[in-house]
Amino acid sequence: MEKLSQGLKWLGRKSGILLRIFGLSLIYGIPDLVLEVSKSPLSFVISGLIAIGLVIFFWRWAEKNAIKIWDRRFLTWKGLCLVVLTFSVAQLFKVFGHYVMDLQGIEDTANQLTLNKTLESIPFWLAFINMACLAAISEEVIIRGCLFNNLFEKYKILGIVVTGLIFAALHTPTNLGSWIVYASPGFLLGYLYYKTDYLIYPIAVHFINNAWSVLAFYYFQ
Repeated sequence: MEKLSQGLKWLGRKSGILLRIFGLSLIYGIPDLVLEVSKSPLSFVISGLIAIGLVIFFWRWAEKNAIKIWDRRFLTWKGLCLVVLTFSVAQLFKVFGHYVMDLQGIEDTANQLTLNKTLESIPFWLAFINMACLAAISEEVIIRGCLFNNLFEKYKILGIVVTGLIFAALHTPTNLGSWIVYASPGFLLGYLYYKTDYLIYPIAVHFINNAWSVLAFYYFQ
């Protein structure tokens, strides 16, 4: 009976974690829901203000739930080099993934084509807030901070693999090349978090990647 009771408690804790992750994911999508209703200047402002509020919310939520974000060593040469190295390796895998898609005759990932349509209909400042700032912080808090931390306490390597695949799946890969494009940074960000124990490192890499994509779309096409 004691083992059964402990098992039920464990299951209850894990179920509670999954429910929290689901709730956080719904909250994260609010700015996009606003834009689905309307693409007016007023909806842009509302979506942007909600996104800024959510950036603050996710940051504070993580801190209140003992998820460490800021590391004072982040701004040292070692910390910055970790970010630059991880970003660079992720870009190499991204190039390889696109090469595989080229061999398959595929123009781009389905996720990127969808994002491009969204970017065409919203101003740069809103894309920067929603897709660079909010996405980087919220996705890392949900996937690395909450999911990885709470479900894989004793199985870190398995956690890196599983959360990396979940990260990729959330970007709707439809072929081998797009799986490489999205799963590789998922694994790298998970490993970076595992080695540093602070979310600021994967958040920084994630932010740089998304910010560069937004800048490239608006100014370098």
